[in-house]
Amino acid sequence: MKEQWTRIEAFLGAHGCHDQVGLRSGASDDQIQSLEAHLGVNFPDSLKGFLSVHDGQNGRAGLVSGQQLLSAENIRREWDVWRSLDEAAMNADCADFMASHPNGAIKPMYTNRFWIPLTKDWGGNHIGLDFDPDAQGTVGQVIRFGRDQDTKLLVAEDFNAFIEKLVVSLSDSKWNGEYLESKI
Repeated sequence: MKEQWTRIEAFLGAHGCHDQVGLRSGASDDQIQSLEAHLGVNFPDSLKGFLSVHDGQNGRAGLVSGQQLLSAENIRREWDVWRSLDEAAMNADCADFMASHPNGAIKPMYTNRFWIPLTKDWGGNHIGLDFDPDAQGTVGQVIRFGRDQDTKLLVAEDFNAFIEKLVVSLSDSKWNGEYLESKI
């Protein structure tokens, strides 16, 4: 993941927005292990490597399609917020209008304890890992989910593919003075 971060940082430097993005220093192995234990999942090595180089962002300028990349602490915090909902009631109340694209890749639920947020948009929406896919999905796929995401969207087949998409999207994006105009 160091190579991918080098490419991301080069882009940020070339566009003069490195400071506004506010990349944090890397998470320690203990922080990552503590987060995995709290969430009840084992992260792919690529995510562990990614977090160990930069542990999310401090700045509000979203690095991932306008969304802020979460630190280990903020992944835990966002996940805990979702767990504070009555998961059974929310899933039952919303069952009629939840969907997956592509169909069968992501369980059509409002929330799932095995969806791990990696980004946030300040409105309750995320890009994250799915450790409980539907029949046509794969464990560790990257999805869009959240408050306004009735149709859960498959973003990438795994974290490695997601990071490659991020690097490509950043190379095609522009800094508008407040955020990166990119699309994943």
